[in-house]
Amino acid sequence: MLSLTKVISQRFSPTTVTRSLFNATPKIINPITAGSLYQPIRSFKVRTSVKKFCKDCYLVKRKGRVYVYCKSNGKHKQRQG
Repeated sequence: MLSLTKVISQRFSPTTVTRSLFNATPKIINPITAGSLYQPIRSFKVRTSVKKFCKDCYLVKRKGRVYVYCKSNGKHKQRQG
């Protein structure tokens, strides 16, 4: 019969732990696909009242709605309504 310390040292030895970490199957690690590299176009924030955030923001009125566009920062895009 093996001693308890020998069994524990065999089960939790650093070589088996690191070996199991580096032998990952391809199902776990997905290759980079074109879909994962897709950057969505920034959409409008819909608010009841819109305002300019910086000096590059400007207002546009179209189809009964007020839009705020920004040349320097896409996060500033807003739509009223």
